[in-house]
Amino acid sequence: MKRIIFLAGLFAALLLSASVDAREVISMNEAWNFTPTRSTGAGRGGWGGFGRGGGSQQQVVNLPHTWNAEDFMNDGGYRRGYGTYSKQFDVPDEYRGKRVFLQFEGAGSMATVMVNGRIIGEHRGPYNTFTFEITDDLRIGTVNSLTVICNNEQTFDIAPTAGDFNVYGGLYRDVWMIVTDEACISPLYFGSNGILIYQPVVTEKYAEVRAEIHLSTATDYNGCEVYFAIEDAAGNVVAERASTLINNDLAICGLGIENPHLWNGKEDPYLYKAVTVLKKDGKEIDRVEENIGFRYFWVDKDKGFFLNGKHIKLQGVCRHQDWAVIASALTEANHLADYDLFDEIGANALRLAHYPQAHFMFREADRRGYLVWEEIPFVAGYVNYEGFRDNLRLQLREMIIQNFNHPSIVFWGLFNEVHDNIDAIVADLNAIAHELDPGRLTTCATDQEHTYITTTDGTGWNKYFGWYYDTVADFGPFLDDWHARFPNALISISEYGGGAALSVHVPKYGPEDEVDVRSVSRGHWHPEEKQTYIHINNWKTIAERDYIWGSFLWNMFDFGSGMRQEGDTNNLNNKGLVTHDRQTRKDAFYFYKANWNKAAQTVHLCSKRYTDREEDTTDVIVFTTAPSAKLYINGKQVGSAKTDAYATICWPNVKLNKGENKVVVKTAHGEDSTVWNVK
Repeated sequence: MKRIIFLAGLFAALLLSASVDAREVISMNEAWNFTPTRSTGAGRGGWGGFGRGGGSQQQVVNLPHTWNAEDFMNDGGYRRGYGTYSKQFDVPDEYRGKRVFLQFEGAGSMATVMVNGRIIGEHRGPYNTFTFEITDDLRIGTVNSLTVICNNEQTFDIAPTAGDFNVYGGLYRDVWMIVTDEACISPLYFGSNGILIYQPVVTEKYAEVRAEIHLSTATDYNGCEVYFAIEDAAGNVVAERASTLINNDLAICGLGIENPHLWNGKEDPYLYKAVTVLKKDGKEIDRVEENIGFRYFWVDKDKGFFLNGKHIKLQGVCRHQDWAVIASALTEANHLADYDLFDEIGANALRLAHYPQAHFMFREADRRGYLVWEEIPFVAGYVNYEGFRDNLRLQLREMIIQNFNHPSIVFWGLFNEVHDNIDAIVADLNAIAHELDPGRLTTCATDQEHTYITTTDGTGWNKYFGWYYDTVADFGPFLDDWHARFPNALISISEYGGGAALSVHVPKYGPEDEVDVRSVSRGHWHPEEKQTYIHINNWKTIAERDYIWGSFLWNMFDFGSGMRQEGDTNNLNNKGLVTHDRQTRKDAFYFYKANWNKAAQTVHLCSKRYTDREEDTTDVIVFTTAPSAKLYINGKQVGSAKTDAYATICWPNVKLNKGENKVVVKTAHGEDSTVWNVK
């Protein structure tokens, strides 16, 4: 399979000169005409006037693109409505007799696709890939028009209908043209690559593989043969099978591998390559290659998560696909920047909330060894309407089938904080997930107790003790009580934490500082020190309980949320450990880095941003991987202490001088310093 990315100015010429022998995958990201309305498609072959034309509002954009990049942080709210993308493209004579497909990796939230004035399909759901065949609508040897109308308005039949995050509009992920022979490995099977690789048996001694290969043809499969092979990391074929048996567009190839090299998370994320080839009369006419890994896992109700027979405490973070300035229009460079921060903090697991995220995220999780919880956007609200339930079922099927072959994914999430009467639909979704994928577990994220929260294999708790209610000391008793009442439940912490505004600070923080916790958390007083305090104590509670199979702090990054008018920035959920622009790591980030990433020699002095102070007494808190530290103020040693079991040293009630205080912490792993000015 060739992947070709064209520069905008060379697109037509390169297409015309392309040699088409097998599958080609061609980028369609360049040079779209965008109009922020439901409008006519500009240019030759367009379609009749539908709504306002857009006129001077039209602009040329490259994908990924969302129109909400311009307004998603506005106090007036971000626009939810229509946007129209159109472009022209030439189809060379070499494509005569070929089949042509358009694949969209994501479009928010509903997309209607038109080619040469005819609607070829509609997709309802903002986060999964979808593919349409356009062969019969093309004009070979001349110009063609493509128009995509996106709409991110809330509707009753597309999830999500609610949530503490923004639902952006537009073609915010990549678009591809796929060109194949008349018989091919199907790109149409729920937006996937057409290949599902089951692993019914995996041990250190043997792995059994069953590949379901979905095919498509415009005529028949006479003379066709499917070849399936697995290559090791060095490119050596370790198992292969060919089959001429094709029944109902499906070929099945089974094989086994002796002594497989297991994919072992971050410790050893070893990947094989699955190669699927379709031949006709002995000639290759289609090929799909992808990385796979072999692993087995289970969750014990008392001892937690086990990967390949070894216990692993899943130390996870949650992540929204949301960046400052660009909203959801993320590139691979943005995804990689996020992964570098996951690596730095020392996480080993990800909850990609609250919806299917870019396929690149899963490929990178495979490569780096992260264990992933992925979920559908059944969030906060339920619509008692069959159209809505059908959309949930569709989004679940798409998510599982499209991402089936990634070894990193171990949990499918079915809902997040839904408080309606949803027993029946949760049971239905759970059954679908297990029917499609008997090798993974289902889970959910809940903030309240309901009958349906134990329908899934695992139960995740979203709990914000010390932030929205009670104190951090109440977290442990809550968990122990629930574990005692539901001793067979597989318990995780799907969210926990608190907000932090970089401009808001206190010299010390403790639970005695607040009375009405919830009203404060919903206001503008979000001191960074409070977030740090909550995370220190919440993590201690989690780390000391083996029955918690994993935890996922909320959130790795600040993210846009139009419902938020709090902290020091409106329209922002500031519970991230890293700022929206990924430029600033908050103090709590370093707490986890010191605890989770022992390979890094961390020394971090907290509250360095609190430079100008009214108070002359403060707590001095340090996170470090060193065994001890010394504290100096204006060159004089005022403290020496050993690091506790949670990589923390705290000198309480340290007296500061009026005026300038140069504070230095020295350890065997280095030092950190700041200047605090007391008025």
